[in-house]
Amino acid sequence: MFNVSLMRWIDDRVGNLACNALAYKKRLLSLLERSKNNGALPSFKKIAVMKFFGFGSIVVASPALAALRESFPDAEILFVTFKSNKDILEILRVADRALFIDTSSLQAFTTSTLQVAATLRREKVDLALDLEFFAKFPLVLANLAGIKQSAGYYLTQEHWRRTLLDIPGSYNHYFHTKDIFLSLVYLLRTGDLYYVGFDEFRKRYKYPQIEIRSQELERVQALLRENSVDGDIIVLNPNSSVDLAPEVRKWPEERYGELADRILAENPDAHVILIGAKSEEHYVNRVRSHARNGRVLSLAGKLSLRELTALFSIASLLVTNDSGPMHLACLTDTPIVGLFFGDTPTLFAPVASRVEVVAPSLYSIPMFTVYNGKDVFAGRPAETIANVPAQTVSVEDVMQKVRALLEPAQHSNGVDEDRPTVH
Repeated sequence: MFNVSLMRWIDDRVGNLACNALAYKKRLLSLLERSKNNGALPSFKKIAVMKFFGFGSIVVASPALAALRESFPDAEILFVTFKSNKDILEILRVADRALFIDTSSLQAFTTSTLQVAATLRREKVDLALDLEFFAKFPLVLANLAGIKQSAGYYLTQEHWRRTLLDIPGSYNHYFHTKDIFLSLVYLLRTGDLYYVGFDEFRKRYKYPQIEIRSQELERVQALLRENSVDGDIIVLNPNSSVDLAPEVRKWPEERYGELADRILAENPDAHVILIGAKSEEHYVNRVRSHARNGRVLSLAGKLSLRELTALFSIASLLVTNDSGPMHLACLTDTPIVGLFFGDTPTLFAPVASRVEVVAPSLYSIPMFTVYNGKDVFAGRPAETIANVPAQTVSVEDVMQKVRALLEPAQHSNGVDEDRPTVH
């Protein structure tokens, strides 16, 4: 696979040069054309939404896509992303069509990028909606595709964004990322630079409640029966995305093992299921080795994304590092304990009716933000930073949250559960 670190390096170095050059070109053309804006709100026939990194982020963006559909009902929505995100798009069904960039190799990346740009040019797309906060690639791709207007987030340290973004949105790190994505659609729809009506607008759009297909549920249930799993299911996800400082965001593996034993000691009829991708199987098995109870099972590498969602739908609880599966579980309204060691739940907390979060109250958090490109901390590369904040969180700290959610529900966290069903 095309190395993510190399991809980010290219995006930073080459992307900055390309965006500056494109900004100069656009300024020159604007001087020559002097096109007039009559103040009318835009009307679009085709919109290309661009979101590349993290399938969990696509889940978080799903309310914005629903708002976009409602705001521009006559527009065709194309979703442009990496090929690795194909499964989550098929689950969410948030666009009319999807176009994919292949990251399996540098050659595949280059070829597929040019093909997607040619397709977007041929389709005469009116608007590129850039849902990346710091990547340069979406705006470069939009210019390659000849898309006339771009909407995205204006960050002051990248002055070329002022020129390349025809509709510059406000990034507000005091709001959840779901609402930050929604704010850009609100701006498109209303032109309200002060977001006076945004609070009412954002409350209208929630994560969809997806419908689990029978074939995936039956496959998961058969797998559980094969391993003599019955009773309550508690899922633990000890992994985090390989794209961004995974070690910093992981709770120590031995504590996950101890947590599994503690949960099972207090819930004698339950089973603990460890999950992970095929590439994470070795690490998850190592986590499993720290647990002494025989009712701990690893299904790492054995479930598709749809099957993982089916597992969440029958689970009593998910305990997880900040990661894509955490957001995926929100689609089935699974009770979630989310662990945050490098980022803040203010921006990325799971959104479901029963949620608890654990985040050390350290000045260092969040470590990685859109302002430092999410690849450095205190001037050091992210991969060199140890998971010291995670080590400050004890097993008992997490058990308190687990107990709160395993008890019969006394109240919800105020999240509106009136969500559309996606088949």
